[in-house]
Amino acid sequence: MEDHRPALGRRGERIAEAILTARGLAILERNRAVGRGEIDLIARSGQRRVVVEVRTVRGELALDQQFPVAKRRQVHSLASNVGIDRVDLVGVALGPTGVEVHWLRNVAGD
Repeated sequence: MEDHRPALGRRGERIAEAILTARGLAILERNRAVGRGEIDLIARSGQRRVVVEVRTVRGELALDQQFPVAKRRQVHSLASNVGIDRVDLVGVALGPTGVEVHWLRNVAGD
């Protein structure tokens, strides 16, 4: 069976980029490797740089399941490694009736 997750993730990241730029953020970097991890997006909001973690699913989006505490801690750790203190999470759900996007700003790591 073929794994479609990379293509699904890229599609979700493109959708997230479109939403973020439409709301005034500038995308600075995509898929930046940091140690053993990767930052999906680094954006600028005003004078602040923001790390954005994107999760894409088919069907219903349950943010608490897509962004559990351990994942939030990991993203905050990656962000601190590149000198960024703000972390945003974007959940993208691709369903039969369309796309649902949730953007959580300045999410705590605990």
